[in-house]
Amino acid sequence: MYKEDVTQALENERALNALLRRLAGRSDLVPALEECLDIVLQVSWLSIEPRGGIFLTGADGRTLELVVDRGLDPPLRTICARVPFGRCLCGRAAASRAVQYASCIDGRHENRFPGMPPHGHYNVPILWGETVLGVMVLYLPQGHPRSEAEVMFLRSVADIVSLVIRQITSQGRLEDAHRELEMMANTDVLTGLPNRRFLLTRLEEETAEADRFDRPLAFLLMDIDHFKQVNDRHGHMAGDEVLRHVGRIIQANLRRYDIAARYGGEEFAIAFPNCERDAAHAVASRIRERLEEDGVELSDEETLRVTASFGLVARRPGEAIEDMIRRADEALYEAKNGGRNRVVCA
Repeated sequence: MYKEDVTQALENERALNALLRRLAGRSDLVPALEECLDIVLQVSWLSIEPRGGIFLTGADGRTLELVVDRGLDPPLRTICARVPFGRCLCGRAAASRAVQYASCIDGRHENRFPGMPPHGHYNVPILWGETVLGVMVLYLPQGHPRSEAEVMFLRSVADIVSLVIRQITSQGRLEDAHRELEMMANTDVLTGLPNRRFLLTRLEEETAEADRFDRPLAFLLMDIDHFKQVNDRHGHMAGDEVLRHVGRIIQANLRRYDIAARYGGEEFAIAFPNCERDAAHAVASRIRERLEEDGVELSDEETLRVTASFGLVARRPGEAIEDMIRRADEALYEAKNGGRNRVVCA
């Protein structure tokens, strides 16, 4: 037991030192939080699943906004994009300023979806004094008992995350810090496109406008074909360049009012306000053709050609955002199943 305790303590020390060493002096908040989450998920003695996320407190001081996640189910990313203080376990951690623990999905899980896999939780508030800067959520196997050693370690991690957030955002007044957080939290650093959080916020606005003025709205999901093979064969730096390449092509082919975002991993999304499906299809087709024609230059001697699959839907009057996204995802699945490099409308 003594040997196990020492090994655990050493791993804790290495993980916390890695956080301090790799995050000190950083000026880019979202990548810093991503690195923090990745380090925590790799601590071998923690009984956590390879899933989790970090929320930051919004400018209103009463809402958590999902900024970074790893391994979360797509429906959960949608319903947990914004969580009010006091709602679900993350909101309760923010409201109480205390760690929330669950061994299973219980009555405190207001945010859930059909078929949600069984799991437990640690929800750790990120505090600066009495101010709640955010919440870190980590997933546990169902039935895993609360471990005070795990809680103490995760609180130490949250303290470091708090320092990082303050370090990056303390160069101006609190209002300036909130503005910087908003900007960073809304942008995918790798591609320069807006991220999923920003897209979902805009979709709330655009669907309300569409219902109010009886306007059409089209929505597209696209997925880079065989992206895992790119990473496996050429390395993650090549994969990053492919993502940037796709982002540039998307941006170059959008209409003025279209809203594009990196939706997660190798998946992108575009909302087409006040747009019929046929017009949106023309944009998707241009993007597909450009991807086919323009290769990604990995070196002087190697050019990689990538394609993508597309799922496009026209929003139905009064349709909920999650239902529209689900239908687009089904169309995307059909495009991939049908041979890829296709635009499928549903």
